[in-house]
Amino acid sequence: MKKAITILAALGAASTANAGLTLDDLSIGTLMGGDSVMGDTALSTDDMNADTIGTGGSWSGGDDVYTLVWGGGDLTLDLLFTDDLGDLDLFLFDNNNPAGELAQGISVDDNETVEVLGLAAGTYWVSVDGWLGASNSYTLNVSQDIPAPAGLAVIGLGGLVAGRRRR
Repeated sequence: MKKAITILAALGAASTANAGLTLDDLSIGTLMGGDSVMGDTALSTDDMNADTIGTGGSWSGGDDVYTLVWGGGDLTLDLLFTDDLGDLDLFLFDNNNPAGELAQGISVDDNETVEVLGLAAGTYWVSVDGWLGASNSYTLNVSQDIPAPAGLAVIGLGGLVAGRRRR
């Protein structure tokens, strides 16, 4: 019984010590559209779990958190890894305290993908986390699809021509 109380007290102290943590506190780097980064959750601590930060998910393994400075447009996050070596999950948050995910990739296959169409410009957070304590190396690719300025000009000219033909 003493051992159980000691363990619970230690867990409570750890939880209190991490109270108020934000994703910015956990961020290990900044990403932008077009970036690619390699990582390994075996080298990471398990900061995102119900005892420290967040309210759910499969956050039970080492996690890597990145700050995403987004310019706006369609976002695709591709997390590339080999599932047989350890299952990883991918989360996208739209606020600095992960009360809920904006999007997630939580399959049990190789790789995870998160796509968000028309994501507003702003700051977001991306978390790579091991499922049930798993760890693995990975590559995370950030793709941004916005109309090129030349493409916008063509669309604008097309609208102008269509409008003039109607008269």
